[in-house]
Amino acid sequence: MISKSLFGNRLKEQRKKLGLTQAQAAEKAGIERETWGKYERGVFMPSGDVLISFLSIGINVSDLFTIKDTFRQPETALSLEEQELLDNYRQASDNGKFVISSVARTAEKKEIETHKVA
Repeated sequence: MISKSLFGNRLKEQRKKLGLTQAQAAEKAGIERETWGKYERGVFMPSGDVLISFLSIGINVSDLFTIKDTFRQPETALSLEEQELLDNYRQASDNGKFVISSVARTAEKKEIETHKVA
């Protein structure tokens, strides 16, 4: 089961994707704006009837409760540059992977040292 706060965050994201304010979404769902706000803040969880009304305004209710991607961001969250780097790493030989990792670690160390000096 997901937490109320995670549910609320997901509800808020979906409402914003629909381009609705809390007041507009609440009106379409047939509930008070204050109640909608409490759902988004994780104070309350909606009843089954309210969840059905969410469906009617275009909210994907199953996404509100799905546990997948809770602990790991999907690869689509990577920028094109990051995806290219990951693809190159995955296709590299063991020696190539060692070189890529070494360069990344060295760059990180130099970045930390630069910030310490400044």
